[in-house]
Amino acid sequence: METIILAFFNQSLGYPLLDQMVLLLTAAGLVLLPGLGLVLFKSQKQSRVGWAILMALVASLVLTLSFQLLARRARPEDVRVVQGGFSLLAFPSGYTAMALSTALIIILAYRRWLWSLAAVAVAILLGVSRIYLGLHYPTDILGGAVLGCAVGAGSYGVFVKSPPQWRWLLWPQVAVVILGTQMAYLNILPFYLLQWPYADKVLHFLLFGAVVFWLNLWLNGRIVRVWWWSIPLAILLALSVASLEEVAQGFSSLRTADITDFASDLAGMTFFWWLSTRLLDFVGPSRPPLYDASSK
Repeated sequence: METIILAFFNQSLGYPLLDQMVLLLTAAGLVLLPGLGLVLFKSQKQSRVGWAILMALVASLVLTLSFQLLARRARPEDVRVVQGGFSLLAFPSGYTAMALSTALIIILAYRRWLWSLAAVAVAILLGVSRIYLGLHYPTDILGGAVLGCAVGAGSYGVFVKSPPQWRWLLWPQVAVVILGTQMAYLNILPFYLLQWPYADKVLHFLLFGAVVFWLNLWLNGRIVRVWWWSIPLAILLALSVASLEEVAQGFSSLRTADITDFASDLAGMTFFWWLSTRLLDFVGPSRPPLYDASSK
C-alpha cells in the first residue's frame, strides 16, 4: 500500500509545471514557518504564541534528527527525485513535524475555524509535497505528523499557557511511544543499541511508565471505581492500549506477543503512577470526585 501511495503522488501526478509549484511551496514553507513565529514574537500581545512556535520548530527539528539517527531509514529508491533533501535519512519527516507543530499551536491558541482550516491545509500540503518530491515514504509523513502535533501541544501548554502547564508534556511522551511502535512495525528499530540484557523490558517499563506519569497529571489523579475495585484512570487507559498493542503483535510477522513485555508495561505504569501521585500531593491539586463506572 505504501509503495502504491508513493508511486501515485511521485510519478502518476508528476508534471513539470506542478514540480515547480511544489518546489515553490517547499521554499515558501521554509520562510513562512519561522517567519510567522518571529512576527508573532515581536508583537506585544502575541509574543507567547510566537515564542511557542519558534520553540516548537526547534524541538521538532531536534527530535526529528534524533529519531532519524536511531531509525537510519534511507530515502525512497527508484523514485522520481524532483529535489534533493538536506538529509539522507527519511523517518520521520522533519518538515511535516515543523508544519504540524505550528498548525496545532495556531489552532489551540486562537480557536478560530478559518485560521485552523488554513493552518491544517498548509501543513497537509507541505507534508504531501515531501512524497511528491520523492523524499519520504507515506509512513515518514505519518511519523512526522504525530511528532509535530505532539510537540505543538507541548509547546502550547508550556509557552502559551500562563502559568506554564507542564502536564501538556504528556503529548510528546505519547508521540515517543507511537513513533517507537511505528519503528518496530517498520523493522527499523536500532537493535544494535539494544544488545544489553533485558533492554526491551526496560524500555517497556520506562516508555509506558512515563506516559502514565504525565497522563495521571493530566487527569489530576482521577480514580475509577469498577464494582468493588478502585483503579487509577491513567493506568486503566494506558493498560488498555498496551493490551491492544500486544494483541496486534500476534498478527505481525515482525513482532511477537510477550507476556513479560506486558508485565513490564504494568510495572512501569504502577511505579510512575505512584511518582505522579506524590507530585500531585505535593502541589496540592483539587481532586475531582470519584467516577463510578459501575453505575453506567
